[in-house]
Amino acid sequence: MTAKNTPIVIDIDSNYCEKLFMEDCRFDGVRGPAIRISNEENASVQINLRHVVCRNVPVLTANIANGRQVQGPTSIYEARSLTAGLQIDDWSADPTYSTTKDLQPLNSFPAASTSDIPAFPSMDTWANLLQLGAKGDGETDDTKAIQDAIDKYPVIYVPQGWYRISNTLRLKPNTVIIGLNPVATQLQLADNTQAFGGFGSPVPLLETSRGGNNIVSGIGLSTGASNPRAVGCKWMAGGGSYLNDVKFIGGHGGLNRPGTPRTTIYQQQDKDWDSQYWSLWITDGGGGTFKDIWSASTYCTSGAYISNTSTPGRIYAMSVEHHVRNEIRFNKVSNWKVYALQLEEESRESSECQPMEIQDCHNMTFANLYMFRVIRVIKPYPYSVRLWGCSAMEFLNVHNFSQIKYTTTSALYDVNSNTEVRPWEFARLMIPAGTPTNPPTPGAPAAAASSPAGSSPSSPASSSRRAPSPTAAATSTSASPGCAASTAGRRPPEASPSSPTIPGSRCHSPATRKTTCSSSSSTFQNKAGWSMAARKLFQSPDAAGTSFSGWGNSGFATWVYSIDPGNPDETITLLPRSPMGTVAHPFKVLYPAHRWRDFHDFNTVIVNRPGWCYVAPDGATVIPDVYDLARSTALTAAYPGQPFYATDEYDKRTVRLSVSPEGYLSGLTHFAERGEFVSIPDKAGNVYIADGQLYRYDPQGRQHLLIRTPERPTGMTLSPDQKMMYVTGHHGFYEVALP
Repeated sequence: MTAKNTPIVIDIDSNYCEKLFMEDCRFDGVRGPAIRISNEENASVQINLRHVVCRNVPVLTANIANGRQVQGPTSIYEARSLTAGLQIDDWSADPTYSTTKDLQPLNSFPAASTSDIPAFPSMDTWANLLQLGAKGDGETDDTKAIQDAIDKYPVIYVPQGWYRISNTLRLKPNTVIIGLNPVATQLQLADNTQAFGGFGSPVPLLETSRGGNNIVSGIGLSTGASNPRAVGCKWMAGGGSYLNDVKFIGGHGGLNRPGTPRTTIYQQQDKDWDSQYWSLWITDGGGGTFKDIWSASTYCTSGAYISNTSTPGRIYAMSVEHHVRNEIRFNKVSNWKVYALQLEEESRESSECQPMEIQDCHNMTFANLYMFRVIRVIKPYPYSVRLWGCSAMEFLNVHNFSQIKYTTTSALYDVNSNTEVRPWEFARLMIPAGTPTNPPTPGAPAAAASSPAGSSPSSPASSSRRAPSPTAAATSTSASPGCAASTAGRRPPEASPSSPTIPGSRCHSPATRKTTCSSSSSTFQNKAGWSMAARKLFQSPDAAGTSFSGWGNSGFATWVYSIDPGNPDETITLLPRSPMGTVAHPFKVLYPAHRWRDFHDFNTVIVNRPGWCYVAPDGATVIPDVYDLARSTALTAAYPGQPFYATDEYDKRTVRLSVSPEGYLSGLTHFAERGEFVSIPDKAGNVYIADGQLYRYDPQGRQHLLIRTPERPTGMTLSPDQKMMYVTGHHGFYEVALP
């Protein structure tokens, strides 16, 4: 990208976020700041520049929130690197907000960088496949016609058609194949094609030459369902090769020709899911440029598998989705850059999918990495990236998310160091060269983490061990200090000698929650002997503004029940829906502790005045009827006249509001640029915020303590004397002696 003679290049609006990665760009004559950043101390704001050359650009970046600027050292200079946002320097480092930069003066303004995208051959060299004898009718076996064309012509144009294949198509070193587009132009295997059946090594539908300069563009590759040895494409071409605009078709990721019947695959599991090899296999020294790839065949074990190559490779915009086992794997790979990789897990097939695995890889960069679980997923997964034996790896602009509460628990997990990276959003993680690659000794304690700047050291937990399994723990009354509930493969707790790792903590066995209110399910089905007539559905006016609602979660009602903890079996009572104001001056009002508003209307919706509510039997506690009751995991008490804290999940922020005598919220101010499921104040005005770990902020919004927890906190509450904190996670219930 070149920007010339302009007042600004990138302008990020105040209160909005951006994941900006720019490399090999040129800024020439930019009068104002080249990049205006909204708030570099918010995890969702991620700015990374690499090798950006500047001429007459006096101010490279300016931060709206704090006024800080990065100024150019001379009239001509190179930003070899600049990172603004949440940074993690290595596995043992605490995440910190910072701006780091390497700006070097230049004597002259360099020429533009060479493009990674090779030019297509002139159209007058293209041989039309249909004119060479192929039919493309989806019925005729076109294998011989296509292979003969490959053997005779260097450049082949594949017009619209579905071309049935019965054996591997092998490209010559300089073969170029150009299709119309990957939906209209497909190479297909029929089910039970003999060459791709039985048990044995992978058999590719399309195979490049080793070290060649192949170009393949605009093609759909379908390996069918019942072809267990199939690989969509085996790519061994060299660093100058190019795979572009290719769709790997099948299963939940299938695309049908307009007018053909669609399968009902989404309604049930398919016996052929996860039965084939990989859709895209880059191996044996394969490299080059891979751009605009969509790999979503549920029949394949992985959408992409890159192995055994040190040939430079570059991925630009690849989406890998809907697999049962892995979305993408890297094994013994070095010298690769991966830009704009998206991983997406669906509910039916991908609930247990490990999105990315990286093994024995070095000198790799991932930039603008998106990892996503769809709204229909109903349980969390431990981590999005699992890696081991890796070094000299850089992750830039990582976005690990879901519109529901079941995001993967941690973004990355390193097997060798037994370390998880908990932030879901961050600008940079560096795994240095020379990182140890030996696996951890079974039973050895995890590596100690350093104490964060400004935090108070405390005594380490006296011991650290796994808690009993949920079955065994059901009859247990206590456990040794420092224990953590965990499942196989999860990171055990750490006993750090220098950081406050829940001093004196204990893990309690799972117990039935004493429920005072609950939200009903979002889907209704008529059952025998049960009628919907007595249940009226109310559409909350604030349902709009969130993808959770937009994708089918609006046709439901929220019902609130009261339960007497002393007699729970016989006291479950449905509370009537009443006008807000039924209790003129409530003692407390229970609002959702966190809200996901990805249409960016959180600041407006949270101060809406609800029209309806539910009144507890005590006549003094009110629960306003708002849409986000259906999605939030906790309610937080708002007391009239006292500050109230809530989390804007989408913007990763905790806000403070005032509570009126009638229980309405107003006067929103930004309190801290952290937040997930819950935040609670203590009597001194400090605020505890759960965001991967526990953070304590003073009344002015300054962090002054980090408390490490054995697992990601999902809820917390203070004891009456405020000396203890009770914390829930996905696998355990903990008490924390507060320092």
